[in-house]
Amino acid sequence: MESLTIIQKIFLSLFTGLIGLAIGSFLNVVALRLLSKEDFVQGRSKCPKCEHLIAWYDNIPVISYILLGGKCRKCNERISIQYPVVEIITAVLFVVLVGTFGISLKTLFLIFLTCNLIVITITDIREKYIFDINSIPIIPIGLAYNFFNIGQNSAITVNIFGISFNDVFISAVIAAIAGAVFFEVFSRIGLLLAGEYAFGTGDSILAAALGAWFGWKLLIIILILSFISQIFVGVPAVVYSMHKDKDYKSIWAMGTLLFSMVFTFLGRYFTAKEEPFIALAMILLSFVIAGISIYFILKRARERQSYTFLPFGPSMVLGAFIVMFFGANFIGYFH
Repeated sequence: MESLTIIQKIFLSLFTGLIGLAIGSFLNVVALRLLSKEDFVQGRSKCPKCEHLIAWYDNIPVISYILLGGKCRKCNERISIQYPVVEIITAVLFVVLVGTFGISLKTLFLIFLTCNLIVITITDIREKYIFDINSIPIIPIGLAYNFFNIGQNSAITVNIFGISFNDVFISAVIAAIAGAVFFEVFSRIGLLLAGEYAFGTGDSILAAALGAWFGWKLLIIILILSFISQIFVGVPAVVYSMHKDKDYKSIWAMGTLLFSMVFTFLGRYFTAKEEPFIALAMILLSFVIAGISIYFILKRARERQSYTFLPFGPSMVLGAFIVMFFGANFIGYFH
């Protein structure tokens, strides 16, 4: 990309953006037809309200939405804002991918991953469901991506039983297994404590897929970012549900859970001050308080039969995109 002139870079960005808009339009179709159990390969687009077939000039990404005022030409019903939003996001991601990684096989693989992650986000937000057709195939492709070192992230070869593997591929295999096991274990803990699975099977498969692409170190970062983003969205929703049920004891428990994070930061502080025993005590105290708080919250939720379910897939996807573009900045935390 450095060898290109400014004009060539602008032209490439525009061309990539247009492709992204077109593919984003198709991803909308894929996601919505998967949810309605329709064939997303064949058949023209139609209005979901009146089922009128959409003419090509009313199906131009973003532009048609603007010209039609966000309404169907036939029935005048509102068209979901999802359509232009997904198209624009896809276009922006495509432009950033090409701008960051250039025109390469790596970029092509990451575009494939991006398309699947976008569809996963749509279906999980709309119906809290991740389809196997979007999540399972990206596991072997992610492993192949690392086995052949397409991302050019490995310079070390490890010999196992006389067979040579690069270290990134080994990390990817470990992460794929660990990602699935992590969510399956915590899902069943939720079942044990609250009578409901804490995570869906789709979350386990998605975690395995992201592990296969990014390896165990970056998978940890993805999960941390996921839980942080989920807190910002989930805590207000859960507290609102508690307030609606007048369950003020659970609200206090939620406050205690958030307060437990203070001890985590204290642990980090004492680590920096080279006081390992105090740091360990602070971290353990944080886990104990958090564990008791979570147990009480789940127990109360089971008693009043009130659960607030939020899709976790979009949070993992957000973490994956952050790591995709800024992963190198996080690796330093492991040294």
